[in-house]
Amino acid sequence: MSETPLSPLEDAVLRNVLAMAGEGDGWLDLTRLCSMTGRMLPDVREAVHRLARRRLLFLDEKAAHTPRWMRFLLPEAAPARAPDRTPVV
Repeated sequence: MSETPLSPLEDAVLRNVLAMAGEGDGWLDLTRLCSMTGRMLPDVREAVHRLARRRLLFLDEKAAHTPRWMRFLLPEAAPARAPDRTPVV
């Protein structure tokens, strides 16, 4: 079974979320996406949820989302493991 291609709105939302989500520690004001795509907030929110169901975006389920703000989990947000600097004797 093949995946259906992204709609133009889903493609635009995905690209913009990936480009902007790092600016605010994963928090993103969806009205920015509305301005960039020319679509209404409910359409953008539904596109985000479709992308999350397809596992192309990951929402932070512990965050208190509002109709306007959502928090995305970003791969680089995982704490980097510090190298072991223990002197070798």
